[in-house]
Amino acid sequence: MNRKNPGFTLVELLVVIAIIGSLVGLLLPAVQAAREAARRAQCGNNMRQLGLAALNYESSKKRLPASLIVSLGMPPGTSGQPGYPYPGIVGSWMPPLLAFMEESNLANSYNPKYPWFSSPAIVPGTPDNQGVLKTPIAGLICPSSPTGASRTVTGTYKFSATFPYSGLAVTDYATNSSINPGSITFFGYASTVTQPQLYSAMRPQMDGAGIKPLLAADPVNASRLAEVIDGTTKTLLLCESAGRPDFFIGRVKQTSKQLNDGGWGHHENDYGLDGAVSKFSNSSPGNCVINAHNDNETYAFHPDGATHVMVDGSVKFLTEDITPTIYAALITEAGSGLTSSENMAATE
Repeated sequence: MNRKNPGFTLVELLVVIAIIGSLVGLLLPAVQAAREAARRAQCGNNMRQLGLAALNYESSKKRLPASLIVSLGMPPGTSGQPGYPYPGIVGSWMPPLLAFMEESNLANSYNPKYPWFSSPAIVPGTPDNQGVLKTPIAGLICPSSPTGASRTVTGTYKFSATFPYSGLAVTDYATNSSINPGSITFFGYASTVTQPQLYSAMRPQMDGAGIKPLLAADPVNASRLAEVIDGTTKTLLLCESAGRPDFFIGRVKQTSKQLNDGGWGHHENDYGLDGAVSKFSNSSPGNCVINAHNDNETYAFHPDGATHVMVDGSVKFLTEDITPTIYAALITEAGSGLTSSENMAATE
């Protein structure tokens, strides 16, 4: 007696394949969303640890870390002046935090009495700060950044003379220390308001006899907690500025340009707010203050926003559609009363 072989017909197989394809199509976005949620949580933890390190630094030094450090003698680069035989000292906010985030070996190897680009290959006998800055630090990388810690920064920096650097390890986190002078009135401040009035809690530290004559700026110290009068829960400490040195506008990598910053020890790992005219432009000033581009603006690879840590160490995810004047107000440490948005930010 003949028996039919059990199994699927061609039509049944096609139906099953179609159902599986539909299920995969439904599940894939959920899987991707779950993965991004995990990456965003890890990014928030990275920033929480940086906030904790900054607060421990403040507890020890009685000042918050500076967003950047500049020390210039007069005349610069002469015996007995800061940074000699280099023209002065320039540094980033990150090296002072190393000792407070379980990176004591790097902290002990970095010499803050010399600029970050110091190297015996440039000036024989000087510390190899550049060598220290080539060391990747996992906690400085947002997991959502597409190329992770494989990125490095190479370029030159002109500081009286031109100093080369290469292979610097990167960070996806930066200080947003003020509103840039050309954008002050755009964000609602009076034309009489100056940039120092709009400094954030991590503001520049500039000292030495050469600051006033050479930079036409007044010396300034790093901030004390008591000077954060807008409130430690209402003032930004650190932001994301991810993906550097690759240059992104919107979500598109720009192949025609490479940024020369993003190194965790580079002093230009600090920026002021300008915003952009749209999410697909780097023209400024503008109302797009998050995720327009990563050339000295707040930028992340998370959908819809970027992670921030506040002065009190709390982590907040701020969305791309935040009111730009509110975002400006969150930057300043003592802007209360300067705009209506400053007053709103203080009460939110």
